[in-house]
Amino acid sequence: MLNLNHLRLFAATVDAGGVSAAAERVRISQPAVSKQIRELESAVGAELLERLPRGVRPTAAGELLAGYARRLFALADEAESALAELRDLRRGRLRLGASMTIGVYLLPEMLARFQSLYSGITISAVVENTDTIQSALIAHQLDLGLVEGPGQFEAELDSRIFHWDELIIVGAAGATPRGKTTLRQLARQPWIMRESGSGTRALVDQILARARLQVTPAWTFNSPEAIKQAVIAGLGVAIVARMAVESEIAAGRLCEIKVTDKFTRRRPLRLQWLRARPHSAALHAFMASSLYTPGETQVFAHRARAR
Repeated sequence: MLNLNHLRLFAATVDAGGVSAAAERVRISQPAVSKQIRELESAVGAELLERLPRGVRPTAAGELLAGYARRLFALADEAESALAELRDLRRGRLRLGASMTIGVYLLPEMLARFQSLYSGITISAVVENTDTIQSALIAHQLDLGLVEGPGQFEAELDSRIFHWDELIIVGAAGATPRGKTTLRQLARQPWIMRESGSGTRALVDQILARARLQVTPAWTFNSPEAIKQAVIAGLGVAIVARMAVESEIAAGRLCEIKVTDKFTRRRPLRLQWLRARPHSAALHAFMASSLYTPGETQVFAHRARAR
């Protein structure tokens, strides 16, 4: 096996045209350079340099080996440069997965913010329900998940809250109870829900279970947008994220239904990643850019209302 240090000194000698010049370039003694080149010649079983009155020139074997050495060390330099670019976030790759509500109403603005800071990072993103995102994290198919509710694989993942959301009950404008009502009274209405495996569906099931209500959905959709349009069409009532329906409520197409029951309206939106998996510099940067300060949250809420 070739000694890479010997090979580097040999390549420096060929490029410099002499042992003395190479020794000066690499800042070691001339005898040390000569010794290591002789050891390299012994290892390859061929003379690599022809000694001249002034300097050296490579033999045929030396010219061949010098060509490989230049490519090898150029590739090593390229690798060092690429790693430096990864550390400095001038290049890199990030695979994200977002659950439905986050993917539709938060992720685009988050991606725009991140790309304005780190344009060299290539990002791929998928939007699926919470269980699907968590399964992909465990299978190493994603680097980071952004989810809105509990899933089946919490024990294998670490989490951090990056935003807060509010759940509200909505119905079609003009076709919903006036004033405050109760969840039990609403249970008689047709309900529109997300599919099993959705974080929002899991939270809705918890809310109804705490109220000791069993509700069979009249309609099930795997998209918050589809649920919103179904409610507008008068197919039933639904518990949805406020940020998903603010503009429709403001336009009078949907109505928020007030209930007397106490239930947890606020829910954390979380970043999730596979426990003990190393974080890349790009992942660290995205996580940092995802954490809203209270002021930023208010700005975002204002933008959502404007839409």
